[in-house]
Amino acid sequence: EGNVMFSFFRALRQCFCIWALGTSIVLFSVPLAGAQTITLSQAYDRMLSSDLEFEILDLEDDVAEELVRQAKGERYPRVNLSVNYVNTRQEIKRSDNTTFSSGISTFPTTTVSFSVVQPIFDLPRWRSMGVAQAEAELVKARAEVVRNRMAARMSSAFAGVARAQLRVERAKAFVRARSQLESALSLQVDAGREDIDVLFRAQGNTFGARSDLAEAEFGKTEALFELYRYTGPGFENVAFRDRGLSSVNMNRLKRTFSRATAKSMSPEVQAAQAGVIVAQKQQVRQKGNFYPTASLSVDVTSEETDGSLFGGGSDVLTSELGLNVTQSIYEGGVRRSKMREADLRIQIAEARVKQATDLAGQRYTGLMSSMKKARSQVSAVSLQLRKADQALVATQDREQAGRVGAEQTMEARLRRDTLRTDVKLARLRVVRLQFELYALFGSLDIDAISGQLDS
Repeated sequence: EGNVMFSFFRALRQCFCIWALGTSIVLFSVPLAGAQTITLSQAYDRMLSSDLEFEILDLEDDVAEELVRQAKGERYPRVNLSVNYVNTRQEIKRSDNTTFSSGISTFPTTTVSFSVVQPIFDLPRWRSMGVAQAEAELVKARAEVVRNRMAARMSSAFAGVARAQLRVERAKAFVRARSQLESALSLQVDAGREDIDVLFRAQGNTFGARSDLAEAEFGKTEALFELYRYTGPGFENVAFRDRGLSSVNMNRLKRTFSRATAKSMSPEVQAAQAGVIVAQKQQVRQKGNFYPTASLSVDVTSEETDGSLFGGGSDVLTSELGLNVTQSIYEGGVRRSKMREADLRIQIAEARVKQATDLAGQRYTGLMSSMKKARSQVSAVSLQLRKADQALVATQDREQAGRVGAEQTMEARLRRDTLRTDVKLARLRVVRLQFELYALFGSLDIDAISGQLDS
């Protein structure tokens, strides 16, 4: 009787858990009406079109191109045209000249100036072009880091949804098996061949399986919301097939990717190296401040006056050709301070390269180690699956011979079905680690990976 009451309260608690989780799933799933299945490639296209981060990257690239144009323009001459019109009023208040002892005159003056200044030696201005080009490459490298990182995170979220779907499939197998066993035991109890406590325990196991299914469904909902951060809503499943979760050829993978190539191919390392180049170009530009500057100037001025107080006008054309050489002697220590700043920035950039290189190497070692363990898990679970297949066949033979009941066959089939899902989960983990390895090397080809999963 105590076992019966315990099973009853356990079943009641599990019913409440199922109701609570089921209600949460319904509430969270309301916006997903009419949803569909999405592939990895489609998810990536959604992310490109909806995420503002990619639009910002394009704008930053446009800004870098404008800076290059501005630096290029520093080498061209400066041409100016100035037009000045002045209306002058002169009035003699007092004069020792008896002829012009008093008088008032108003006359206009028009001055037109045309000047051309061409720098012929200006190292800071000329070296701005190299700095701008290096900064443009740095912007592109950093944009590639962001794109690669976003694609890796989206792919990881996509794989998370796939894993959640497999867990739901596994939980459904338990519910199906427990329900079948409960139905079979119910018939045996009605026939008087089995005790009622056995049925109560089976009912408790069924409620437990349904509770696990509700929890798996809720986990899938959470995984979908994580993927929605990159793609937006509008679907409730991701597309992948069993054949797409094929085993990874580790030897070929090691030949293609190694710890040494991780240091040279990693987008983070390449971005850090681009930062070193920018710092070096800035240092070269700062050195130019210690040299003189020289410029050639041509000025043409036309001044036309219609009259004056003393009568008569004038039309004067002035042409000037000049060479201007300037050498800064003392600027309060600013130039040397800027040189020290440039040296420190180079040291910082080189330290960042070393940091990124070390992290890439450590990440590579960790991923390869994890992938090796994951492949071992695939082999172990696959071996268990083969044994489960053999055990199911043997159990079915014993059932036909009347030596075991249908319950043992159901348990053997359940173990076989769950191990099939476990093999998929283990292979999916290997594929997920493979994605992360590709992302480390900047070789995350979304279309190729999507084709692999859909094949």
